[in-house]
Amino acid sequence: MERADSATPEMAVWYWSLFVNRLAHTVQSQRPGDDGKHYYYRPKQGHRLSLETICQHLNGQLTIGLYAINPKTQRSKWVAIDADYESALEDLLKLQWELRQDGVESALEKSRRGAHLWIFADQPLLARDCRIYIYNLAMRLRVPVKGGAGLAEGIEVFPRQNELRADEFGNAIRGPLGIHRAVRKRYWFYSADYGLEAQLEYLSRLRKITEEEMTHFVAGLTMPEEFQPRSRTSETTLRELLDQVSLMCTAGARPKR
Repeated sequence: MERADSATPEMAVWYWSLFVNRLAHTVQSQRPGDDGKHYYYRPKQGHRLSLETICQHLNGQLTIGLYAINPKTQRSKWVAIDADYESALEDLLKLQWELRQDGVESALEKSRRGAHLWIFADQPLLARDCRIYIYNLAMRLRVPVKGGAGLAEGIEVFPRQNELRADEFGNAIRGPLGIHRAVRKRYWFYSADYGLEAQLEYLSRLRKITEEEMTHFVAGLTMPEEFQPRSRTSETTLRELLDQVSLMCTAGARPKR
């Protein structure tokens, strides 16, 4: 397994301030499943994220997955753009350049099959605004978004939802600077030396986007139509309509007496 400088309690606090927005998390399995994959699971007995867990993650003892949205506020500390297709790095660099034109600094992290682009907030931002901003930016640059226009490949944006109910978790992403269990390897951020302290210092120096800036960026914008979430009310109404049609068809099929 790849080794790095040992994590200190101060590093764990540093990491927490950057990445942790809620205490729920996932852990990557140490052993692969029957298909060879190392799946993520939620810890049993409601185990909550702690500074000790962060230290274990940074030291490679376990690997955590982080949730973006805190359902109490519907806000996120960060945006992560995941890309793992053939032109992934090229598209992420394109997004990074365009973000820089808005005065938004971002960090590019290596990953197993591509890379992740991270944006950090001065204070947690509304997940809805984060998504509107990045989706519109991607559409303008013609960067493919997974699921859009039926695309099987493209970027995935975390947070993956606009909002969550109190009992929902959303989608987790592998916590940076840990060891990926499948390859026993740590994936570093570009633009900083390969060491925990150097990496955390680099991330902490990045300029963080403010709520005022985000409000300005999304003014007059909405989520592109093809990515508009279907409301639960609409789904219920559709099901009721289909039930009514089914009943009418059944009634119409009755034999005449």
